[in-house]
Amino acid sequence: MTTSTQSRQATFELQGHRGARGLKSENTLPSFEIAFDLGVSSVETDLHLTADFIPVLFHDSSVSDDLCRAIPGSGAKEPANRLPISLLILDDLRKYRADRNPDPARFPNQDNQPTPAAKSFAALRGLDLLTPPTLPEILAFATAYAGGLGKESGKSEAQRARAAKIRFDLELKRVPFRPAVIGDAFDGQSAGLLEQRVIQVIREAGVIQRTRIRSFDHRCVRLIGDMEPGLERAILIAGTAPVSPADLVRQAGAQVYCPEVDFLDQWQVRQIHEAGFKVIPWTVNNPEDWQKLLDWGVDGITTDFPDRLAAFLTSRGISF
Repeated sequence: MTTSTQSRQATFELQGHRGARGLKSENTLPSFEIAFDLGVSSVETDLHLTADFIPVLFHDSSVSDDLCRAIPGSGAKEPANRLPISLLILDDLRKYRADRNPDPARFPNQDNQPTPAAKSFAALRGLDLLTPPTLPEILAFATAYAGGLGKESGKSEAQRARAAKIRFDLELKRVPFRPAVIGDAFDGQSAGLLEQRVIQVIREAGVIQRTRIRSFDHRCVRLIGDMEPGLERAILIAGTAPVSPADLVRQAGAQVYCPEVDFLDQWQVRQIHEAGFKVIPWTVNNPEDWQKLLDWGVDGITTDFPDRLAAFLTSRGISF
């Protein structure tokens, strides 16, 4: 183990991707429950805005039969054609379950079975267990898991204590060339309705200090920092190795560099750290890659398999 790894191990961030995507249907209450059970440091999830301006947890811009099916008796048609989330009000989105595995070759053990805390929470809220949750609901679920509902569901004191501190890493799914993906007329110069709604929700939930905002649109990262300076921010990078990654972080007013792992090397990690920023690459599922990243001294790893990464880190004496 390198000196840099040793110096960072006390604060290493084990991040569950879309909850625990390799184990449960992504971005659903059971997926987050499993991540909480495993004691992750943070959960990464994706935010879109419904037609009635509610932030919901969903990766794709549209409901499709790759991931969803109509809830029996809801009156909804099967989503053979893609239904843009920005054109659906929440009540219409709630007619679908996100319970299909779009990539069984990569995630052969993913299932959509109920988990106890999620089942109880959904029943209390009158939700279908696997319908896409809203941002207020996932924050409320984490609080419930950390409290009486978690205890009643058999969660240990240690699991509930960790859930009370868990960080929420929220990706704003802006696509500048296709503004209709979010549909709030964002112009890159001032915060849009998505940023405003997200800030409103996390302020009301009292989790500013436990939340990080990330995006591939670095302008919205900068603007949301102007709105709430106490909020940690991260920039996402894909398909490129920038000449100066630290400059990109600085320009966005961010604190964390989140690159696609294939475009990261040790030199970039060193550059980022020398500038005083953190590095958390995505999405990494291979133990050999985990070891390389640990040797380089990254600050965290986003993974679909938090169970495997937790065991890997524990076996090396690295706390998270």
